[in-house]
Amino acid sequence: MAPKNKTPSKPVDSGTSNTGNGDTIPKAKKNLDHQAPLAKNSHGKTSQGAVSPSKFVSVLVAFVAFFGGVLTPPLRHAFQERISPVKTESIPNDNLPEHIPCTKSNLANYLHESPVNGMHIVCIEPITLDVDGKEQPQTQFNADRRRLIQHSNSLRLTIYKGAHSSRLRRRITISRDANVDGGVESISWKSLEKEFYPALGLIPPSTQQQPWAIFTPLGQRIVGVNDNLSDEKSVMTKIVSSEMIILTNGGVWRWPGVREGFKRSVELSPTNHDERARNVTIETLSLQPLVLSIEGFLSDGECDYIAKIAEPDMEYSGVTLKDADKGKAASNWRTSQSTFLKSYGDDTLRGIEERTAELTRVPISHQEHVQVLRYGKTEKYDAHHDYFDPTSYRADPSTLNLIEYGKRNRFATVFWYLTDVEKGGETIFPHNGEDPLPHDWQHNDCSIGLKVKPQKGKVIIFYSLDAMGRMDPLSLHGACPVEEGVKWAANKWVWNAPIHFLRE
Repeated sequence: MAPKNKTPSKPVDSGTSNTGNGDTIPKAKKNLDHQAPLAKNSHGKTSQGAVSPSKFVSVLVAFVAFFGGVLTPPLRHAFQERISPVKTESIPNDNLPEHIPCTKSNLANYLHESPVNGMHIVCIEPITLDVDGKEQPQTQFNADRRRLIQHSNSLRLTIYKGAHSSRLRRRITISRDANVDGGVESISWKSLEKEFYPALGLIPPSTQQQPWAIFTPLGQRIVGVNDNLSDEKSVMTKIVSSEMIILTNGGVWRWPGVREGFKRSVELSPTNHDERARNVTIETLSLQPLVLSIEGFLSDGECDYIAKIAEPDMEYSGVTLKDADKGKAASNWRTSQSTFLKSYGDDTLRGIEERTAELTRVPISHQEHVQVLRYGKTEKYDAHHDYFDPTSYRADPSTLNLIEYGKRNRFATVFWYLTDVEKGGETIFPHNGEDPLPHDWQHNDCSIGLKVKPQKGKVIIFYSLDAMGRMDPLSLHGACPVEEGVKWAANKWVWNAPIHFLRE
């Protein structure tokens, strides 16, 4: 059985528009070694007065020769830009993703020792090929990626299928149509998409699968295969500007775990109701299932506030029963108390929801209302999955319609710890790896698996769907009984498609 959401199965904000998987999120930055910011072009003013061409050239040559020995290379380059402007079509600089080159150290933040089914790393390198197909050097553009993009005619793709660090990788070259003006941003998006299908084993969009999508390494969505594009050139400019891109078959951003113990520093941008930029560290606790931990995500004051406003409405929790469990009491599995909080008119709660969207890189329209939980002594929740398996709800048309018979589902859970707990109350993941559970294992067993101890202000993210967009049975989890003290917590269920409980 999946935890029950008492909120209506239909969107409560019927006036909101369905933005689909084209939702965007604010950009965020991360501590990666990358090239310096692109310098803005300089524009000199024309000289006043009549000067003969020969005299002007002579003076100019002498002037450049004199200063050639005293100007530093960057200044000399800027000076040459002013006297010898290159006439090229400018690339719009609005909303361009941060350039993250495919250096060895940067790739180490995304590649895994074992393949991740459904997640792929692609390095995009602009190059110039002559008429014989030989690559020409472009060292003059090393410090200016925008000009490199404008002057190149081909792209070299290095593909790490499955985000795998193995040396076995595939390289593909795509050239611009000779009859098309512009640089590599003029290469057709469709030609790039066409190469991805055989190289990555992608599945065409279907009624049972969310469309695949491309992201920057910081989780900014660039494009999805089903997007209606009015400006292909803008999309290609963003792809090439990023250099490293990440493609997920499931179409939703999923932080790469890399390895157990891996730590990633991420900046969370300010939002409408959470005006302070924050730096957080995401630590990988487990790869199978993928479990991430972020300490200090909530302040003590925010934790206390959530528990305080939820307390008057707490009541014993329910569950959405599978067909085989109809007629049974929820207390057979779950003995905690809970309530759902809506953030309408509550700037504090709304700010935390926006911060959660920033953290997950999944739009707020994919979130359910927050569920607040309280576990007293001995209270627990046996191991369960948060996703809805359509085969277990064949007699429940309401649930089947909600999940669109499996295409739409709970993708991730962001679990907020609102208090410390003196003893017990851990979140347990029985499958910590691919080893099968013992044949005599019971769902209330808290002796096997990864245990996460409650810590006030900490959150964990665990993913119910894998990078392919399929249900991950390894995401089985439960709440161990509280032995001493009281456990307050809350969770945000994040879906793989807009659920529209919350406004954008």
